[in-house]
Amino acid sequence: MADSLKPQYDELVARWSALSPERREELLAEFVPDYVYNSEKIENSELTYATVKQIVETGSVIGYTGDVQLLVETYNLKLSWDLARRRLAESPCLSEELIQEAQGLVTMGTYDEKRLLAGERPGTFKLGNYVGGPASVGIPAAEVPREVGLLADDVNTYLEEGERRLTIAAYLHAKLFDIHPFADGNGRTARLLMNGVLLAMGMPPIVIHAQNHAAYHAALDVFHLEGDLGPLRRFLRSETMLTWEGLLEN
Repeated sequence: MADSLKPQYDELVARWSALSPERREELLAEFVPDYVYNSEKIENSELTYATVKQIVETGSVIGYTGDVQLLVETYNLKLSWDLARRRLAESPCLSEELIQEAQGLVTMGTYDEKRLLAGERPGTFKLGNYVGGPASVGIPAAEVPREVGLLADDVNTYLEEGERRLTIAAYLHAKLFDIHPFADGNGRTARLLMNGVLLAMGMPPIVIHAQNHAAYHAALDVFHLEGDLGPLRRFLRSETMLTWEGLLEN
């Protein structure tokens, strides 16, 4: 199926590439609260943008009366963003260790008692056969280390080739979500690493908007059931346009 947005997407990427490093940093500073808000909002509908903006910009929040764990998860997304961006900028290479470290920050201090009593810990592969998402994706725990290692090898091979950059990022996201290697935080970790890889390849990162979560999960389900990455790639182009169109012209 042809993607009618591809010409506009390619033009947007060209505009992104033409920005000065200083302007790109300014735009990324505006991007982070939006990314954190939507990545967490997909999982927790009670979150507000005002709360996220305070946490991202100051590391604290005033006048909050809701669930404290929501604040922790939000702050974790900011910390993990800084980690992934720094590590992948230093070396655009994916590894099992980086994937585990990223998830460890995403979920730091948020595992519930049931998971902890089962021996699950942030930053380590799952021990139980957890599944998630509308399609109940997830492979058996015993297969996770091998599959994550193969995924990292595949992504690194594609990164060395330096082509099909959106496809690489989409594949990383879809495959990591399909493996579901952790007891929690798989979606947030997949979105984080996808964006880290995009930035490492000189591409604009993407906000996956919470209001579009049904289309997002439908595209992931197609990959899970049919191995077809096309719907997710088209969805990511659309979300990129929604994230950046207009901002790059200012």
